[in-house]
Amino acid sequence: MNDEEKNSLSEDIAQPSECFPPIKITTTPEYMMKQYFTGFFTATCLTTSLFLFTGAQKANTQTEPLIIKSERGTTTIGGGFIEVDGASGKKLFEVTVSSSNHGQLSIFNKNGVLIASVSANDDGDGFVKVHNKKGVKAVDISSSSFGGYFSTYNLDKKQTSYLGTFRNLRGGLMTYNENADLASFIGTSDDSDGKISLYNNMGNNVVRLGSLYKDGNKADGFISLHDRYGEYGWHKSGK
Repeated sequence: MNDEEKNSLSEDIAQPSECFPPIKITTTPEYMMKQYFTGFFTATCLTTSLFLFTGAQKANTQTEPLIIKSERGTTTIGGGFIEVDGASGKKLFEVTVSSSNHGQLSIFNKNGVLIASVSANDDGDGFVKVHNKKGVKAVDISSSSFGGYFSTYNLDKKQTSYLGTFRNLRGGLMTYNENADLASFIGTSDDSDGKISLYNNMGNNVVRLGSLYKDGNKADGFISLHDRYGEYGWHKSGK
């Protein structure tokens, strides 16, 4: 092989082939840093996944409550309950299982006094109780198989009113005196008419106002006054 052929062969080897273009290797600092973080993040995810998987295989049922403390209070999480206490140590919030095996949420004021609770009654219907700052029940809100109702109570824990649906599926309002004796009823009669009844302090009905269906009346207006024993004294039909 002469010198001219050798030079020609050297040039062919030195030139990259058209079928295999040269590979460009980027070595800028930005590119290298990006690659570094990508690799670091991938390794971290894989390591964390490994620890979580290993821990899950070895985990046992937690029998002791989990207690979390901070400057604002303490949260205790245990089997069937969650309790939140304020910085003073007074209970402020509780989620638990009631004595009837229903879920129950209770809220307390800063003095640790129960002021509200949400749960279910013995029949499983929704039930809300609201108490005053001393813990005395003031309001009940409940559902039932025939409707819903709202009740209020005085400081002696005696019922003072009932607003809601009755078992005849009709609505009404009843008010009571300080001894929980019925004083008035405003609502719907069994004939689906409006009705007002007033009672004296002996529990006797002394005033009736509504509609009359007997003695030739057909939903005509009617009013009657009774003596203190509840006996008829005077009545008048609008017919």
